[in-house]
Amino acid sequence: MRTTFDLPDELVKRAKITAVKRGCTLRDLVAEALRRLLADQAAPQRKRMTEAPVKLPPGHTIPLLSNTEIARMFAQEDITHLNDVYRGR
Repeated sequence: MRTTFDLPDELVKRAKITAVKRGCTLRDLVAEALRRLLADQAAPQRKRMTEAPVKLPPGHTIPLLSNTEIARMFAQEDITHLNDVYRGR
């Protein structure tokens, strides 16, 4: 697609020099720069955890649960909450 941009002269000069050094066209250089910028924005940067979110005492573990078991736990919590509301707790 053909388009027109008003860019600072110094930026265009640097881009042209970079394109020559890389052996590509200015068009290809700008297209690649836009692709990278948009790809970086599309994938949000995740903050790397530096420590565990939960600290357990030595020797204690968290049980592994299946999705079905987790769903049952949530359903039971919902039932308990509804019973509490019904009973005025």
